[in-house]
Amino acid sequence: MDLGTEIEALRMVLETVMDGHPDHELAVAQVDALIAEMAIPAGDPLREAVENIRATLV
Repeated sequence: MDLGTEIEALRMVLETVMDGHPDHELAVAQVDALIAEMAIPAGDPLREAVENIRATLV
């Protein structure tokens, strides 16, 4: 899977979590926990994409 496809898949998952979650603040906290647990170093394009997606969902 190329990076663009992976980023789009992550965007879909995060949007689904945020849209369907009954507690928006808890959903944001769960996304924050996911980002913290990612074994991807800061500055990596995938991590930056997830962080940017998170920022647009808040």
